[in-house]
Amino acid sequence: MNPKYSIYKLHAKVEAMEKFLNLDKFIQGEKNSLEQIRSYFKVNDWAYRHFHSQDGFMHFRISSSGCFTDEDVYYQPDSVSKFIKAGDVVMELGFGQGANLLYLAHCHPDASFIGVDLSPLKKDKDIPKNVTTYQQDYSSLSQFADNSVDVVYAFETVVHNTDKEKIYREVCRVLKPGGVVVVFDYALADRFESYDPTIQKAIALISKGGAAAMIESLEELNSHFTNSGLTLEKSIDHTQATLPDLKRLERKAAKILERPTLAKLMFWLLPDQFVSNIILGYLGYDSGNAKIGSYQEWIVRKPSL
Repeated sequence: MNPKYSIYKLHAKVEAMEKFLNLDKFIQGEKNSLEQIRSYFKVNDWAYRHFHSQDGFMHFRISSSGCFTDEDVYYQPDSVSKFIKAGDVVMELGFGQGANLLYLAHCHPDASFIGVDLSPLKKDKDIPKNVTTYQQDYSSLSQFADNSVDVVYAFETVVHNTDKEKIYREVCRVLKPGGVVVVFDYALADRFESYDPTIQKAIALISKGGAAAMIESLEELNSHFTNSGLTLEKSIDHTQATLPDLKRLERKAAKILERPTLAKLMFWLLPDQFVSNIILGYLGYDSGNAKIGSYQEWIVRKPSL
């Protein structure tokens, strides 16, 4: 699809929703406090399992073939797997439902895995002996010693945090010299202020709708790594490969949002955090196709001594 047409569609979608929804309530005020993030994932637990993965994977699929398949969900953890060696200590920030943590732990039984998340890992999980989890905010890792972790990874979770440099300073501290950080997350092509008011509202709905901080530009996000003492090796733009997944979610959201009477009824019945997730799904594809938002992979290292 032509990117210019997707920009037109974003304008049209926001303007149409404003006729029957109070969009401002989804973006005004603080939407990504620790309690709000925890509540968002609790409210949307069913949606993530139903629309993303029944196995608990919560990230977007990277479809290198251009066609959506369930196997595409392994791209992110398999990217991390390449850096793990026997005896390594590996840490996941924001393990969610635990799918990536447990998958990698089973793949690397001779490595040790640490998971940190606001919510506990559910007891029905088959937790291998090489996994330890902590229920806490990962912006503080005070119980972990300096230079004690070989690999750190985070999938679509740092976006929830306003002070990303605080997180990466802690990561740099606990990481061993030469250790690697793998991050998959969202970025804007340009700074938020550079977009027109309607596109800004679309970006805010996508950001705040997912209990995230306002999504930042790629330039801003790259600077957070270097300002925290880490070295950026490379970033890879996977936006095109996520479009099949984003299109799938857009179609599902459109079945509700393009029927105003149904939408008003459902949104009256459903929690705001569930509604905001539907809006996010409705706008995400056009944001990516218009090259406003992107989906990035970062490979970052702590400098060797």
